[in-house]
Amino acid sequence: MNFRRFLSPEAIHLDLATTLIPEGELPEGFDPMSRQNLNRIRESVIGELSDLLAATGEVPHRNRLLKDLLNREKKAGTATGSGIAFPHVRTLQVKSFIMAFGRSREGLPFDAPDDEPVHLFFAMAAPPYDDRTYLKVYRSLASLLLEPEHREQFLIADDPSEILRALELVR
Repeated sequence: MNFRRFLSPEAIHLDLATTLIPEGELPEGFDPMSRQNLNRIRESVIGELSDLLAATGEVPHRNRLLKDLLNREKKAGTATGSGIAFPHVRTLQVKSFIMAFGRSREGLPFDAPDDEPVHLFFAMAAPPYDDRTYLKVYRSLASLLLEPEHREQFLIADDPSEILRALELVR
């Protein structure tokens, strides 16, 4: 599968700005694992991924896409375990199937079924009528990322071209 059709270097960020503990003065008794902080993390990560998706030029209204992604995440979490999440949505806010990739070296709580922090975020957005591409890409990525050595390539990549090369392993 040629992921370069869907994922451009502009839509890859190897160091997400979202952190477990927000910058600035923290309120007394701040709990990094509180529901409020977990919601902040989820919204911040999805905001960053929305920016990356918008960088493709295929998103006429970035804020509407963000809203659709957040609503989708609220319905059912997209973290799969093993440090991976696939925030995705079918929406009228994109012209064609697009992807973005974001990495958190720190790892962020994202309601994963294994309760492990998520490091790799593969965001996908497709028009409502494009189920075929959407499902094919999701299955291919999930299959590749089952292997720890393949996940490791995404964790150690130093530039977007290495992410694109790692995706060439997907069938």
